[in-house]
Amino acid sequence: MERDSIIKVIALMVTAFGIGIDFTGALMLVPAIENSFDADITSTQWVLNIYALFFAMTMVAGGRLGDMYGHRKVMIFGLALFLFSSILCFVSPSLDFLIGARALQGIGAGCVWPCTLAFGATKVSRQEHRALIMGLILAGVTSGNVFGPMISGLVVNYGDWRLFFLANVVFASISMITTVLLMQRDTTHKAGEHIDFAGMGLLSFAVLLLLYGLDVGAEWGWLSVPLLLLFFVSAVLFMLFPRVEKRVREPLLLPQMMENREFRITLGLNMFNVSAAFVGLLYFPQYMQKVLGWSVLESAVGLAPLTVLLAVGSIVSGTLYNDFGPKRLLFWGYLFATIGAASIVVMPMELGYFQILPGMALIGLGATLTVGPSGTAAVCAVKPERAGLVGGLSFMVHLVYGAISVACATAIMYMVSLSSLRQQLATAGVDLSSADQKAINGGTLTTKTAAAVMQKLGSAEADKVKTALATAFDSGMNMAFVFSTISVSIGIVLALMLDEKKLHKIES
Repeated sequence: MERDSIIKVIALMVTAFGIGIDFTGALMLVPAIENSFDADITSTQWVLNIYALFFAMTMVAGGRLGDMYGHRKVMIFGLALFLFSSILCFVSPSLDFLIGARALQGIGAGCVWPCTLAFGATKVSRQEHRALIMGLILAGVTSGNVFGPMISGLVVNYGDWRLFFLANVVFASISMITTVLLMQRDTTHKAGEHIDFAGMGLLSFAVLLLLYGLDVGAEWGWLSVPLLLLFFVSAVLFMLFPRVEKRVREPLLLPQMMENREFRITLGLNMFNVSAAFVGLLYFPQYMQKVLGWSVLESAVGLAPLTVLLAVGSIVSGTLYNDFGPKRLLFWGYLFATIGAASIVVMPMELGYFQILPGMALIGLGATLTVGPSGTAAVCAVKPERAGLVGGLSFMVHLVYGAISVACATAIMYMVSLSSLRQQLATAGVDLSSADQKAINGGTLTTKTAAAVMQKLGSAEADKVKTALATAFDSGMNMAFVFSTISVSIGIVLALMLDEKKLHKIES
């Protein structure tokens, strides 16, 4: 590979690294953000979910805009928006402001990522180097996934959670400079391209309503009229989505693609593999901090069995695809992930870190064998000229279902942990009002509201409350992983249904 191309690939890897650290790194900040804004997990989960949703829904449009107006131009715009929103995250005066800034970050990342891949695939080097270049770009983003929690741990231990977003500013600035200086301008653009803004908007609003309903369900009451109306509107929008897709010129999901059985199966395989990994990335660090009493940095190191496997696996699985075939890889991957999620439920709390260690390793191994192969299988299920569209769609459903999984798991976790806390406090003879129980539910005792509750208690009662909270958190996390186990196990069935012979003989 020529020296000029090597420099460009390094620049693209830095951009990918910046995207990678932002996603996993923000997960480690959840307890610190709870403390800073006196919030609970049902609210702080939006720091993850809103980013994933807007990243997912922008990505297809970002790729299309790059084709229409130039990948360099759209990439610079996305990096500028990502940099600006990172500064907003750094100065956020409230949780709502932070969530809004994270939404902007997701839009910026959704413009940057498809254009980064486009540069790697078409503009950096010769045809024979493309596979190597794409592998290096993926290595950049997965390395960011590994180092993101480490950076979070360092900034929380030695400063403030806000400093994490300065790392975003640094990497976005470097990426903007290298893009301006190194990446050539596009000389040709695709004519006649159209973006399905109607479909994206409808789907985004439907998912947002669903996520919001899961967030406020415990507060409003699960059978309350406003909440049921919210879920009804969300369901109606989901049902309207395919009708709208039939009317737009270039829909996200082409009707002929959705008539393709193998494509539908591979799209499902791209969805369900994310449930255990996303829920684990959210709750494993909290378990280590809230139950085991570890620092953020120690929790980041403790998360390594999952993050390192996710990083290494995305590269290794590509080499296994042709040797073993997608059906075998996906079946065993989903099986490992299902066993891993189930192990979290059945392993006793007394084991401490070793309660979650086998599950982390198996979930990481399962993701290794499913994330890459499911995306490749989806691309193989359609015509070559639709590979870019399907690549974006597969990652879109991956992230959207990940956000939905986290919201569902968090709603379950909150309800179960609160019920467990009430029972244990009653058994221990500790009298706390319903409002006080909700204030401390979730295990974060350093928020202003939770600290005020604990100050009302004597030392003996405070010790009983801490024990009850740890057990309640564990019970809630276990039930969250019951949901993940069921979700991931669907992938086993889909993998068995996949017909490899038909997969590579698609006509539509």
